[in-house]
Amino acid sequence: MNGTLSGGSWKIATIMGIPIRLHYSWLIVFGLITWSLSTYYFPQAAPELPIASYWVKGALAALLFFSSICFHELAHAYIARKYNMAVVSITLFIFGGVAQIKEEPPHPKAEFRIAIAGPASSLLLALLFYFASMNTADWEKALFA
Repeated sequence: MNGTLSGGSWKIATIMGIPIRLHYSWLIVFGLITWSLSTYYFPQAAPELPIASYWVKGALAALLFFSSICFHELAHAYIARKYNMAVVSITLFIFGGVAQIKEEPPHPKAEFRIAIAGPASSLLLALLFYFASMNTADWEKALFA
């Protein structure tokens, strides 16, 4: 897997000392998400807005989606580092993302913790945004009632 994802990818950032890479296939999904939200969802949800705003919102939604995937992979990498395992890079590509860890976990408990860290971080983000949206709705009611 090292060679297949490294070729055709660009380093876009370094977080926690881990290079974050973007594979060219990511552009396909980014374009599809942006296009589908901009041409179908946003015009139906808010028909009064200008067309340019749909495209900006579509691109932002796609970026946020991949930011959450990056956060998920960083959680795997963070726990792997707790076990002194070398993390080579994180690559975002058409099917999501992958944290490239150089060696095998020292024991099954470590492997489980590394594996569960990603889904746990995704659940954390989901809960965080759920509660943030609840508070936003309450603020809207208070401000515009």
